Amino acid sequence: MADTSKFSKEMQNYYDTLPAFLQESISQSTSSFNNLQSLRAFAQRLQKEKRS
Repeated sequence: MADTSKFSKEMQNYYDTLPAFLQESISQSTSSFNNLQSLRAFAQRLQKEKRS
């Protein structure tokens, strides 16, 4: 599970703006997010998958 408590302030601010289903997916993910770019890329990929 992704440890959201280790998010930087910038990452947490972005995470807080996401819809609940994305927040849940990120929280349940086995991926590790080291920076805002990796978190944003993951969220965008999930959104594209949901639209498909």
